[in-house]
Amino acid sequence: MKILITGATGLVGKRLLEKLFLSGFDDVRILSTNKNRAQNSIPFPVEVFEWSPLENKISDAALENIDIVFHLAGESVADGRWSKQRKERILNSRVNGTRLLLDSIQKSNSTPQKFITASAVGIYGQDLSDKVITEESPLDDDFLADVCRRWESTLFERDIEGMKVHSLRTGIVLSNQGGALQKMLPPFKMGAGGILGSGKQYMSWIHIDDLVDAYIFLMKNDCKEKAYNGVSPTPLTNYNFTKVLGAALKRPTIFPVPAFVLKSIFGEMSDILLKGQRVIPKALEAEGFEFKYEKLGDALDDILKYEVSGEVLFKRYQWVESSKDKVFDFFKEAKNLEKITPEYLNFKILHMNTDNIQAGSLIDYKLQVHGIPMKWKTKISEYEEGKYFIDEQLKGPYSKWVHRHEFIPHKNGTLISDKVVYKIPLGILGKLAAGWFVKKDVNNIFNYRNKAINNFI
Repeated sequence: MKILITGATGLVGKRLLEKLFLSGFDDVRILSTNKNRAQNSIPFPVEVFEWSPLENKISDAALENIDIVFHLAGESVADGRWSKQRKERILNSRVNGTRLLLDSIQKSNSTPQKFITASAVGIYGQDLSDKVITEESPLDDDFLADVCRRWESTLFERDIEGMKVHSLRTGIVLSNQGGALQKMLPPFKMGAGGILGSGKQYMSWIHIDDLVDAYIFLMKNDCKEKAYNGVSPTPLTNYNFTKVLGAALKRPTIFPVPAFVLKSIFGEMSDILLKGQRVIPKALEAEGFEFKYEKLGDALDDILKYEVSGEVLFKRYQWVESSKDKVFDFFKEAKNLEKITPEYLNFKILHMNTDNIQAGSLIDYKLQVHGIPMKWKTKISEYEEGKYFIDEQLKGPYSKWVHRHEFIPHKNGTLISDKVVYKIPLGILGKLAAGWFVKKDVNNIFNYRNKAINNFI
């Protein structure tokens, strides 16, 4: 099955791409307005084509023999005041992009089975009190509603034989990788969070994994409706959302933000924060979709589990055009770790109690962190030949360091998966003082490693 994704470098697109590849859907093309940036940021073996919806430009080859289109691209509505020019970009990036894709499909020699586009619950309007909203509810005509209506109608009014079309009207997407929640966290973590305006406005939210699963559900199943609400079945008022978030973080929520403050900062865009919709996913549940995170507390417990414990989760994928056995053999020889570590760390293995990495291996290293000499001792706590191993710090610069290395055969090569959970010493003080620097260091080390691996494997 050939899949095309627009917006693959965005918050939802990145997670959708990851889930598709890890589920075996690995024949993917990407449309990006910046081909080089997309190629450098996407760790999976995909074909990248450039397009420009605002200039009506697209590669003719991008849509050849495509089975599924996920259209997620569009300028963010929450990254600044809505000037007249910005409103035009928000609208045109969605409408022009959809129209350009459909024109290209009609000119091509093949028709996708499905075209699934993002949309938003803003289509129902912003000031709806506590009225329950379903897919059957009337649509509004304010700015956001008009954008969504014109976005969807561009798709729904184009009848292309053999192609089913769906839109997923999304609410507030909760993720630990960015989006609205990450913007909320700083004041809440400092105990300075509070309700917005009256606090009575409803917030229709969804865990990012449920949202991505909904997209894949629409791809896999013969769903009959055109529009679906991509939100949790349990929307909450801003007051209740605030209390649940504070409880998840174990912080008080006693500092409300008056409406006039938000209006003075964000202008018309403050409507997103001060007005809301009580939206439920009636049609999606009727199709048989099951939510993993129906309750906000469960969603936040999952998303914030590292945050609450003072830990940091770092994930990285890299695809290499070599067999799994060859890649695994390279990594299980501990000396090779020196080859893929930046020289400025002066990383050396001092002692190892086994010839190669295996369960129970104890490895002693020395290194320099910003010029400071350090020693590090790790243990291989889990090991399965040819598949994965886990190293855990016993002594070293971190309060905790657990690194899972996994090797997955993928598309005539190997997908290397790194998942690191680490914790900085001195608790919140250490994280405040050095958290950003450590995160940057870890990212730089893996950037170097990714380049070095290609030279040795």
